[in-house]
Amino acid sequence: MGGVPRIGAPPAGVGLQFDVSKWPLAVITMPPVLTVADIEYMQACYELVFAAPTRHALIVDTTTIVRVPDATLRRQMKAFEDSRRPIIREKNIGSAIIIQSAVVRGGYTALRWISPQPAPNRAFPTLREAAEWCVQGIEADGQIVPIAAYRLAGLAGHASAG
Repeated sequence: MGGVPRIGAPPAGVGLQFDVSKWPLAVITMPPVLTVADIEYMQACYELVFAAPTRHALIVDTTTIVRVPDATLRRQMKAFEDSRRPIIREKNIGSAIIIQSAVVRGGYTALRWISPQPAPNRAFPTLREAAEWCVQGIEADGQIVPIAAYRLAGLAGHASAG
């Protein structure tokens, strides 16, 4: 699989994980409390992902978050997203966010109706469901899905390549 972005380990003090080992599926795992350093690392990783020659699907796992990011961090994330809308539309097959609470997931879905993303974006209660949706998107995009991504989606038997 060519074109895998080279994402370095997070700097000291950064709890956010940005995993491209299942490329073209990327998985972000949010830390319990998001900091400015986490946001800066995430944005630097996104730039590497956007520079990759292939399109990608993204899972954002929020299940470990214990405190909603404050307004300053939310504004910083929104400003970055808004400034990258064309490249997101071009490079992102779809993004799945894992939100375990049905009430919060419903609120997120309603927000996305009001403020649509530049690429498909859906909320799921579990990692398996999010991964399955992303794998289907990667397949529909005509790309090879690595076995590890099929496993994450609970579709290991579906994989036709090694």
